[in-house]
Amino acid sequence: MTAPTGSEPMRLALMIGDFADGGVERTLTNLAAGLAGLGMPVDLLTGTTEHAYLRELGTGVRILPLSGARAQALAAYCQAAQPDLLMTGKLADDRLALAVRDQLTGVAAPGRRERLRLVTTVGTPLSARNASFRWNPFKRRREQRRIHADYSRLDGISAVSRAVAEDLRTRFGLTEVPLRVLCNPVVPDDALVRAQAPCPHPWLDAAGQPPVILAVGGLRQVKDFPTLLRALSRLPAHTPARLLILGAGKEQRRLSELVARLGLTVRVDFPGFVPDPYPYLARADLLALSSRREGLGNVLVEAMAVGTPVVATDCPGGVRALLEDGRLGPLVPVGDDRALAQAILGVLNARPEPARLQAAAEPYRVPIAARAYLDFFSELTGAAPACITA
Repeated sequence: MTAPTGSEPMRLALMIGDFADGGVERTLTNLAAGLAGLGMPVDLLTGTTEHAYLRELGTGVRILPLSGARAQALAAYCQAAQPDLLMTGKLADDRLALAVRDQLTGVAAPGRRERLRLVTTVGTPLSARNASFRWNPFKRRREQRRIHADYSRLDGISAVSRAVAEDLRTRFGLTEVPLRVLCNPVVPDDALVRAQAPCPHPWLDAAGQPPVILAVGGLRQVKDFPTLLRALSRLPAHTPARLLILGAGKEQRRLSELVARLGLTVRVDFPGFVPDPYPYLARADLLALSSRREGLGNVLVEAMAVGTPVVATDCPGGVRALLEDGRLGPLVPVGDDRALAQAILGVLNARPEPARLQAAAEPYRVPIAARAYLDFFSELTGAAPACITA
């Protein structure tokens, strides 16, 4: 197999096996839309074709279901469509893609490159993820070796932040694979238009309401919403702020019980998963991120894009760099509800200039980020610049 020529555009495929409500799904669907907007043929392979994110995609992206046995479905697709590059974003999908390529081409020899290039995007510090195995050092070391072995066979890796890239290099020894730090395609061109759409929540749709703090993310332990709830309970009586947490997940019951214990029932609401958070973000007084780790923190970018102030934990990953060491929003220690409460109060009393936040979010606009990804893909496949449309 040979690289695509100048008269033959790259055919790109992106794969999301288990399609949930997370950042990987949003990133890859936005990237698919952005690449299609640049005139590239794009296929999106998914475990489901029924999700709100997918319904936002235009006709430029071909959505294909990975039905039945996924390995067989992916192999059949690769044989029929002959994509030049397949991009994934989850470990399970990375490993499936490697296995299928081996199946189609034989066991890959070290350094061997077929026409089908395999690329992944890494959105979180994997060493912090592996820390969850702290009570099982053997399992932690085994997973670290496995990640090194698998990722060494990829043709390229994109990292959402310098911190994630450095983690891959130093903790996993990935020094030979082409590794590029690329801005996530987070902000669609119509973000400000979306922000003006009616917001269905009564706390955000009427004048004279108490301040509203917004949090967005899956209800999972890594998001550490209990710390945010405790921070809310620490705010002084003269600042009766409310909190909306957009997201769904296994921690719903535990969080609701904590809300009741803290006496916050009338000040906290869980609207559930919201596919388009921009109407909420634009009307909220502040976006709070309380995570234990974040490769980037897409929701911070979304908030900044509409000029909404942000507060975040100084967690492992790219949050510190995104917020310019705290110049664009306060950074507080992970798990410190007292410091988080103080930071929230400080921002509510002295809000930053929206234009500065919006300028910082500019590199994360979908067309700009997609162009950077396309340049990376072109380098990996040897595609001539002439095959890329503006």
